[in-house]
Amino acid sequence: MTLAQDDIWTLESAIQRAMEIAPEMRAAEADAQALQGELTQAGSWPNPTIDLRADDRLGQEDGRGGTDFTQLALSQPLPLRRVPRERAVAESRLAGAEEGRRLRRLELERATAQTFHDLQLAQARLDVAQARLKETQSYPGGAKGGRDRLVRYLAPLERARLAILREEANQAVIAAEREREQALIAFRARLALPADAAAETAPFAEPPAPPTLEALTQSLDNHPALAVARKEYEAAEANIAAAQSQRFADPALNLFRERDVLAGSRRDVTGVGLSVQVPLWNTNPGIVDKARAEALRARTDYEIAVREARVRLARAYTELTRALVQVQRLRASLLEPAQRLNDLTRRSFAAGEANVLALIDAANSYFEAQGRYVELLARAQAAQADLRFVAGQSIMTSEVSP
Repeated sequence: MTLAQDDIWTLESAIQRAMEIAPEMRAAEADAQALQGELTQAGSWPNPTIDLRADDRLGQEDGRGGTDFTQLALSQPLPLRRVPRERAVAESRLAGAEEGRRLRRLELERATAQTFHDLQLAQARLDVAQARLKETQSYPGGAKGGRDRLVRYLAPLERARLAILREEANQAVIAAEREREQALIAFRARLALPADAAAETAPFAEPPAPPTLEALTQSLDNHPALAVARKEYEAAEANIAAAQSQRFADPALNLFRERDVLAGSRRDVTGVGLSVQVPLWNTNPGIVDKARAEALRARTDYEIAVREARVRLARAYTELTRALVQVQRLRASLLEPAQRLNDLTRRSFAAGEANVLALIDAANSYFEAQGRYVELLARAQAAQADLRFVAGQSIMTSEVSP
């Protein structure tokens, strides 16, 4: 992605950039590759063993003397039961790593969205502060008010009040600029942008209404966090059978070829044998009992994860829907009326029908409503990001993760 100085970042482009450079995704890929190696190893048979023996037995028996090779043996372990079971465990763990990579993506999306919305909020606060300063400068005695053709007489007390109002607005701009700079630093670090990149985000917008809670709950089983817990449980279940096959050593097929003295002459003898461990001293099923306990714990963890996921989903859904209702109500019942009142009061003040106190009160009501509006928008955007995460949704696909 080209990092132009005048880029206007959207949430989608910011997340795409974060996916490309985030070390978290490389770590998730490394985890998957490691488990892929375990799967490859789990499907491999052990190497055979070759024994070669040389002695002087033949020379002593036939009187020729000397030392000769008398035996060549090949031993091959036969993990007929163990390998398929260990491979099933490795496959479940690898599938869990794939789900873990999806979970890392969702976590990165939420973290990037938080940084992005923090910058949006800081910019919105700065816009409100600058608009308030611009309006106060248009009052009599301000930078722009002095150029008005009609200059209304103001008492010294009224001019002092307007001067204080302008300085309060100026201080609010300074504080908002500092806050935006801090948010911009965090945004640059998240996206690995140059230190002098003047990144600009798209303005705030009211989030759309989410799907129904029933629809989100039905697709909750596809959440990668639950899928990871489910794959861990499946791997633990498969490990019980693997532990049963690991209690005793694998049987071994032995092939050998020997030289011996038969009927006064040296002859080659070929044979085959089978080695099986005799469970005489160690018959404890401790490894199997441990595997069963780990499977029980994994199943319990999965059930707990499902329960907590449902609670988080209901909470996030309630938070977003309430925030949306409050945003719409504040815009319709407070922000728009306050804007009309401020416009009307300014005209009345210019006509000499309203005093300075009414002007200040109307301006304070309007800009405080604007500030509360952007705060609620930030709250709604954060709630939407949380709902996407707990529901297993990705903004890059606008669908529930498969």
